[in-house]
Amino acid sequence: MTKQSGGSNQLIDTLHLSDEQWRTLSEKLDQHDPYLTGQRRHQRIAYRKLAQIAVAVRQSDGEWAKYVVRSRDLSPGGIGFIHGSYVHVGCECRVILKDCHGQVVCLDGVVKRCGLVQGTVHDVGVQFHEEINLTAFMGEAEGEGEGDISVSA
Repeated sequence: MTKQSGGSNQLIDTLHLSDEQWRTLSEKLDQHDPYLTGQRRHQRIAYRKLAQIAVAVRQSDGEWAKYVVRSRDLSPGGIGFIHGSYVHVGCECRVILKDCHGQVVCLDGVVKRCGLVQGTVHDVGVQFHEEINLTAFMGEAEGEGEGDISVSA
């Protein structure tokens, strides 16, 4: 886990969802979430940012693609988010969040699951390489967004 400061990078939005469309989809997913029925190693909290969060995914050619996604849940061991295209299981990624003090935090991990929701919308699960202190992010769980965050990969 590393802290990051300023700068800006071009982020790709593959979802193109309004806040209202996101709320509707999020409610639908909560009602039929197949990942909530299994046993989990970590406590999860709803982590639904109204604004998108930034994620960088290492492509097969070694280059990093930078996206904005919609987060669903957060645990000490990982994060779930919605993305507008398929992400291969095993891909390295960097998730950019703000903690409850407004500090930008870069969390490196690996994609553990990616399931089709509808159309091109996919539910992605990332396992962090290092566990995080969940309480450091709990004040931001329903916040208005991440503001201007850049992705360094």
